[in-house]
Amino acid sequence: MEEKLDLSKQKEWEGKPGEVTIPEAYLKELRHEIVVFTRKERGGSDFTFRCKEYQEGAGGLWKFSGVIIDTSKLNAKGEVELARITYHPEVTLVNIGFMIVPASEDAET
Repeated sequence: MEEKLDLSKQKEWEGKPGEVTIPEAYLKELRHEIVVFTRKERGGSDFTFRCKEYQEGAGGLWKFSGVIIDTSKLNAKGEVELARITYHPEVTLVNIGFMIVPASEDAET
């Protein structure tokens, strides 16, 4: 039986490297890659995610829709031990530094 897709709900896929299959509907049209800069002195580390659309709101607020985040677990050598991908219908950032670049697949179009 085919899994019913609901893009309005958060979803997570997890498994061994190379064995995680994500339905195409979640990956289609991820046009933007977002690099979020965190404060190192507070123990943060920069991270990236991809999204379909984004818009600026008032007071330093930014909304990103159709977000895919790779939260895979790496070992000490930097190899993936556990593949974990999450989908979020919307992510909001407020008063934090970030950079938006075209997703590499769209950079040539």
